Amino acid sequence: MAQKYSIFIILFIFIASCKQESNNESIIPSISIKKVEQLKLNGKDSAVNFIIAYADGDGDIGLNTDDTIPPFNESSPFYNNLIIEIYEVVNGKASKIPKPGFPGEFLNYNDRIINLTPTGKSKSISGEIQMLLKASPSAGIFPDSMYYSFQLYDRALNKSNKAQTPVLRFEF
Repeated sequence: MAQKYSIFIILFIFIASCKQESNNESIIPSISIKKVEQLKLNGKDSAVNFIIAYADGDGDIGLNTDDTIPPFNESSPFYNNLIIEIYEVVNGKASKIPKPGFPGEFLNYNDRIINLTPTGKSKSISGEIQMLLKASPSAGIFPDSMYYSFQLYDRALNKSNKAQTPVLRFEF
């Protein structure tokens, strides 16, 4: 009798292990910085190349060009779904760089990522976004030390973690 009981348990474990796993990936997007490369022209910093890895369990990353009604209208904080903040570091203290002529506003490289949702049954998505940004954040502004902070919103307005570069030293 004990032998039949053992066979039943082994068979149950085998059948349970064959069950298709559910998608346990988070519907909250996640990002990480894979690469940061400063590019020089004539010995001076001219651009920064970034590769940002992303993942999202339900794949609702990106917007279509016609996604312009609230909450994705131009005056909304969600119009740009990739938030890129720039921080200047002076004497070890970091602060956002003020936007010239716009009191209370700060320079950024915010961008609008196109719809990346895959077709088919499984919507889970992961990949990389590559960007090339000018080293000087604005005409006439040449900080010698900066870092960048990235955050991604999906269409459900879920906010990813923040990914931050190390402090980069620039020569202009």
